[in-house]
Amino acid sequence: MIAAIEESQPVRRSPIAAVILAATTLSIAIQSSARAQELEPRPSPLDDQAAEIFAGVDYERGDYGTGAKVETVSTLIGVATRTGQVRVAAAIPYLRTTAPVDVVISQGGLFGTQFLADDSNQTVRTRREGLGDATLQAAYELPFAGFAASLGGGVKLPTASRAKGLGTGKVDYAVNASLARPLRGGVTPFAAVGYSILGKPEGFTVRNTLSATAGTRVALSAGTSAALSYSYEQSASQALADRQGIGLGLGVALGRKLQLRLQGEAGLSRGAPDMKLGLQIGAGF
Repeated sequence: MIAAIEESQPVRRSPIAAVILAATTLSIAIQSSARAQELEPRPSPLDDQAAEIFAGVDYERGDYGTGAKVETVSTLIGVATRTGQVRVAAAIPYLRTTAPVDVVISQGGLFGTQFLADDSNQTVRTRREGLGDATLQAAYELPFAGFAASLGGGVKLPTASRAKGLGTGKVDYAVNASLARPLRGGVTPFAAVGYSILGKPEGFTVRNTLSATAGTRVALSAGTSAALSYSYEQSASQALADRQGIGLGLGVALGRKLQLRLQGEAGLSRGAPDMKLGLQIGAGF
């Protein structure tokens, strides 16, 4: 999910943006929620201190260049808070996945053996489910006149079962930055970059990853916006291809305290999922 896109400086981001921002750069190693999730609903002005509970569901399908079909459904729940320019969020997903026996699904990231990546016959699929890895994220809004900018970071905690192949069993870290420029007519170009530092799971050779997203958001009305974006994510494994995708999203602010987001993504590279669909709702209090 992309960070922070706003129509003008006086508009305040909702706390859910903390999750959206950090997910952009944790997407290979971490989040569910967040691969080319470039759309944030246009929020109503909020107080400098606020909190929000959010929940969402994502469906992802593809073979990621392995020749074996992988399907994953991720249900996410979390909480976010905002104090001034600082936003903090915590979330944990519940995963249901059907994948080859030697593939680890880590919050949407794929870790396969070299044997599988070479299109071997080891494509027997198993169904697994359980808690995924929890994430903690924080972001700071930078005071750039005329821009919406943020610096952030996050950590993935190994709460998922390594035995079930739902996580790597290691802690991952990420840092990120985002920038958006509101223009006339409700058009806002945006971009984000990130760097993830991955723990080294036993039995897999992984590398730290770069990610980037760029696109444009358009305000359709006072409480509705749409976004089109391109995303790139370096593969955590040299045996698997990098991920590229194009995303389309729709966001609706259902009053001051309720926000709804819908998003979809189509893969453009062998290492990307064929498709991904997501829905997220946040309620402020």
